[in-house]
Amino acid sequence: MARPNNRLTALRCQNLTTPGRHADGGGLYLHVKPSDAKSWVFLYENAGKRHEIGLGPLHTVSLTEARQKALECRKLLLDGRDPLALWKGLR
Repeated sequence: MARPNNRLTALRCQNLTTPGRHADGGGLYLHVKPSDAKSWVFLYENAGKRHEIGLGPLHTVSLTEARQKALECRKLLLDGRDPLALWKGLR
């Protein structure tokens, strides 16, 4: 059975206060800090190493935009390219 995507809603993202990472699916997480700051992160594994890419704060990047950015990262991974390395200008 496939893992569900789009588990979060915009309203739930605004109302979350529990610190930690809250999964939306497909490697996209809403990271809530104890200070109540919220930001989007994309987690993935490449060459046996775990990587994290910050996609921006919730007040700037909407749920829809974060999902689009995560999709772009997943497409790069399917093409055998490392999104973090591309973002840093290494490849």
